[in-house]
Amino acid sequence: MNIDYQDTNIFEVDYTYRIQIFEKYLENQNCSQEHYANYKAGLIPNIFYENNMSKILELFRKEFLEVKSGIERYEMDNNNDFPMLKSYVNTERDLRKIFDESQLKDYTALLERSFDNQKLDEKAAAISRFFLPTPILKSYIFQVEKIFGKGIMVLR
Repeated sequence: MNIDYQDTNIFEVDYTYRIQIFEKYLENQNCSQEHYANYKAGLIPNIFYENNMSKILELFRKEFLEVKSGIERYEMDNNNDFPMLKSYVNTERDLRKIFDESQLKDYTALLERSFDNQKLDEKAAAISRFFLPTPILKSYIFQVEKIFGKGIMVLR
């Protein structure tokens, strides 16, 4: 991952594209909180274990509701996208807390490979739109705190 994700332009393009993908998903007839959670978990099933799958699915269900709500309120909230950004960041943070050490190692490696290969591999492209590897997660936190102030992304 040789991209400078601290660059504001790259951050904005990545984040905007991520929201557009979610908006497109909302137009799908299968769109639901449960479908979203299962789809997202199904992108990388070899990383998730049975013993923590219920926590992971619950986390993805919550993300669905938060981002959907943020999109629905976006224009009424003076184009405030902070709730959606915070949801993406906190979902990734919470996911990393659920993982054991082996899962975290496998997850990190998979995301980096996926982001490096997203132009060549359809599944890698899907993974790169629904998960945040560590450099992008740190970039999201950096950019949000640059705009809204240090500490605003405190863990929930």
